[in-house]
Amino acid sequence: MGKESIRFIHAGDFHLERPMQDLLDLPEHLKQQLVDAPWKSAEAIFEMAIVENVDFVLLSGDLLNPVSCGAAGPAFLLEHFEKLQQNKIPVYWAAGTVDDPDRWPEAVALPSNVHLFSKKQVEPIVYRRNGVPLATILGRSNDGRESVRSAEFSMDEDDTYVIAIAHGNAERESLVSQRIDYWALGGSHQRQTLHGEAPHMRVCGTPQGRSFTEEGAHGCWIVEVDGNHDAQIVSNDVDQFRYVTQTLDAEDLALGRDVRQLMTKRISKLQSENGTRHMIVQWRIEMDLEHASMVGPAALDEILGWVRREYGHGACSVWSTNIDVLSPKSFPAKWQEEDTILGDFLRTATDNRKSLGKNINLKPIVESETPGSAMWHSLLVQEDPASITAMLDKSTLLGVDMLRGHKIDLLAPTRRFGGVK
Repeated sequence: MGKESIRFIHAGDFHLERPMQDLLDLPEHLKQQLVDAPWKSAEAIFEMAIVENVDFVLLSGDLLNPVSCGAAGPAFLLEHFEKLQQNKIPVYWAAGTVDDPDRWPEAVALPSNVHLFSKKQVEPIVYRRNGVPLATILGRSNDGRESVRSAEFSMDEDDTYVIAIAHGNAERESLVSQRIDYWALGGSHQRQTLHGEAPHMRVCGTPQGRSFTEEGAHGCWIVEVDGNHDAQIVSNDVDQFRYVTQTLDAEDLALGRDVRQLMTKRISKLQSENGTRHMIVQWRIEMDLEHASMVGPAALDEILGWVRREYGHGACSVWSTNIDVLSPKSFPAKWQEEDTILGDFLRTATDNRKSLGKNINLKPIVESETPGSAMWHSLLVQEDPASITAMLDKSTLLGVDMLRGHKIDLLAPTRRFGGVK
């Protein structure tokens, strides 16, 4: 290899066919931006490639499902592939599962600067500058297997910088065994560094998180390799919205701090840390139910309405989807000692939690009282210990609210009795 550097972008998992999720009571001014967010995040990567004057772009799969995206999906990719072609930037694309090469419309030809790797075998492509070979890209599209087979990515020693690009699960120990300088992996929607030193192993993640299971920053990797094969790798965030979970713990509330003040402080910090992008926040509150100044779902509805009005609009909106009061580890002892229905209920709930609800059989009730399919019934009748515990906790909290006279709205986004997690 000559003493020349190369620069490239590693991105993937655009999933342009997937909408944003975990959204409740969304205001009109954010709806179109949420629809556009995955597309704008992907577009930002292509624009970055041109601005940064990279040598090539690596796309590690699951860009879109051409069928469910309709004509807009392939048209979007073609437009940006052609812009890269005008700037003499090649694209090396190892397809995943949703963008299976067999799904690409036969009538739509890819530009000459785009190489879509076969899913039958690993293909080597040599990147040259002025006729000088600088990098070898070994790629294979996903053929339906969940894991990347590192043994397939083997090659003879030469002076080029060797890159392997694939989509699927990968084990670091297996990848290390091959003579690869940079593993460009796709499949996980969270950006990951599997190996921070040479050989570098990176998962690019999706450019735009879609739910609270994909919290945090999202974007791509920019890699610069010098003539000695030393790589400098930096992340570049392009997400338009960011999902965040915020928990207000019992210690904060025990100090007598107002929930509004605590939320204001947290939101101010979020805005400082996350720049100009919008944020979607779910709140979790650990509350001392005996001494809390704010008690009951009605109070939470008021708080949620306030935080939405105060921070849910503007150039950098922080939209709160719901407030979920977490089940306390224990309820006040004096409640459990009462000779009341509430006391009986709490004592029974405590016994059932200790036994993981072994004495409770909901199946006959669910089948007789709840319409729906067998699949729906199976979701209601949990068998997993963790699911049983969570169900008991939520049911207990709901029962306490009802027995203490609080007004309950089962559809309210202030899911005091347990929201969707």
